[in-house]
Order: sequence, then structure tokens, then C-alpha cells
Amino acid sequence: MIKSISIVIPSHNEENNVCQLAKEITDALQGVDYEYEVLFINDGSIDKTWAKIIELSEKDKRIKGIDLAGNYGQTIALRAGFENAKGEVIVAMDGDLQHNPQYIPTFIDLMNKQGYDMVGGSKANRPGSRVKKVLANFAHSIIKQISGVKMNYFGATFRAYRSYLLENINMLGDAHRFLGAIVAKNGIRHKEIPIEIRERTAGKSNYKLKKVFLVILDLIFLKFIISYMNKPFRLFGVFGGILFLIGIVFLLIIIVGSVFFGIHIKEHYMAEFLFFIALTLIGLFLISIGIIAEIGIYNYFSKNNQSPFIVRQKTCKQNDEQ
Repeated sequence: MIKSISIVIPSHNEENNVCQLAKEITDALQGVDYEYEVLFINDGSIDKTWAKIIELSEKDKRIKGIDLAGNYGQTIALRAGFENAKGEVIVAMDGDLQHNPQYIPTFIDLMNKQGYDMVGGSKANRPGSRVKKVLANFAHSIIKQISGVKMNYFGATFRAYRSYLLENINMLGDAHRFLGAIVAKNGIRHKEIPIEIRERTAGKSNYKLKKVFLVILDLIFLKFIISYMNKPFRLFGVFGGILFLIGIVFLLIIIVGSVFFGIHIKEHYMAEFLFFIALTLIGLFLISIGIIAEIGIYNYFSKNNQSPFIVRQKTCKQNDEQ
């Protein structure tokens, strides 16, 4: 049975939401048979978000705060929370009140009773225009094909993970979008349940249309993480090897033709000759990148990595406990 959980909440300019969210969490978890802590990660807010978090932590020892020394984005904020969480299960959720804490006990019950390693919400109702919904569904179908992971909704932050799944996860960039897929790729037992996403009542959404392009780039990153993170040489080496073999074979054909059959490279085949030289060099270049990437992965798994974030301060109660 799960004895403790940590709820990690990245917060950027959410001064009007943190107190309400904290109250909803304590109400939702009233009477549960496990301990819990709530970690608000202040991600470079320029309003009174951090002051509100300090106020909450002074009233309730279960509520803690981490103040990042800058705006690092949701992925790094989540990572900071994961690295400081103490629970057997870590629940990640947004700080804008769109995620209802009432679902948290359901997540934990499913993990306790049915042994799931990860439980998350799949949107039963998605706020927004019909166009946005169609684009979202299309994006999820693409992600499902790329990742090979059978999930209905990939972009959900609101998930519960057994803490060991998040150890050394080394999230960077916008990896939080695909964290569920990255974790689920290892064949863990996971479950999605339909949840209602509430409309934002305060603050401002950080979603912008330019993120559509960034999501496309993230999909390329996801494919690399899912298929080649532990074996990058197979990606670069295969393509490099193919190009190298094509280039070297045709170079040899042209050279043999020039030496034994009187073919004049300079007069008739100079463009082709230069093209296959370039192809051979590109192949060697990709093979070299693959080797370097393989060495990098080896070093990554064999050494401690420098943290990508700086913590300015933590709430007093959290410092006292550590």
C-alpha cells in the first residue's frame, strides 16, 4: 500500500490560483490513509505567487515551496519538484485550477488496488474551439504512431507516477509534453481515466500558436528519446553507413572505369564524381556523430549530471526537514 505521495505543481504568475488550489487539494485528500506533501514550484513569477506560497507553507507544514532563480519553463520546474519530492508516488499537475484535485484519490486507489505504475487523466472534455480540438486529436494520433505507446492523451501533465520511474529522468526542453510516453515506453503498467478539464478562472494561458512549430520539433525529439536514446549510434550509424557505402561503391566504379576502360572523369563524370565524394564524406560525418553520441550517452549514465536549474530559496519548513 502507498504510504506517502508528493504533489508537484509548477506555478508561473498564479497568485490568484495557488491559495484556492491548495484548499482544493487539502479538501480532496481529507481522510486519506496516506501522508502527502504539496510542492509549489515558483517558476520565475513576477507577481505575488511566491509570497502566497510562503504564506501557505507557514499555515500548513504539508505545503512547501521551491523558488527557482528565473523562469525555466514547465519542464524544468517539474524536474525541480521531482528531485525534491519525498513521496512513494509523485503527482504532477498544473497550477491554473484546470486540473481538479478530486481525481487524485482515484489515481492512488487504482495504483493501490490494481498495481498500476502510472495513472493519468485523459480529457473527457477539452475547452477550446472545434479547430483546436481537431488539431489536438490529429497531433495525438501522430504521437501515438511515432512513440509506439498506446495512450489516448499524451500532453497531460496531470498524472501520478511511482517515484522510481522519475529517478534520473533528466528532463530538458519541453519534455514534459511527452513525459507519460517517455515513462510508458518501458512497458510499465499504466492507466488513463477520463477527466473534466475546467476553464481557467484567473491568470493568463501561456499557450501560443508558435508552440505548434515547437511541438513538431518536440516530436522529433520524442522519436529519438523513445527509439534511440540508449543507442544513438544505430540512428546515425545506419544512415551514415548507407550513405558511405553508396558513395564509396560509385566512386570505385568511376575510378575503375577511368583506370581500365578509358572513361574521362574530368570531361564526362566530374559532377557525379564530386557528388559521390560528398556522399562518402557525409556518411563518415554521420558515423562520427553516432560514435560521439554513443560516448556521450555512456558518460551520461556513468556520471552525475549538473542540475539545469538554480534554486533561489525554499520555504522554511522544507529547509528544516532536510
